[in-house]
Amino acid sequence: MDTIPHDAGPAAGVPNPLKQNLDWYIANQKELSAKYNGKVLLIVDQGLVAAYDSMADAYTAALKTYALGTFSLQPCSPGPDSYTLTLYNPLYGIAI
Repeated sequence: MDTIPHDAGPAAGVPNPLKQNLDWYIANQKELSAKYNGKVLLIVDQGLVAAYDSMADAYTAALKTYALGTFSLQPCSPGPDSYTLTLYNPLYGIAI
């Protein structure tokens, strides 16, 4: 079993496109949170696709168009609390 070194940082092991989506969100957070505060953003290729009222709605919509591991669902609010915790499970990026 592969392990991630403790000092590898919070995004260690996360696919690069998802890291890039997070970086894009952080860079644009002020404008996004002014318009979409409290929504869940569907982000693909460093761009906003849509905003949803719930994580379940965003996930269901994303799966209709995008492959697992190619999109990010980002709760939108001002401040670092909206992106401090990143959850990623490599199993969601594997077609079974």
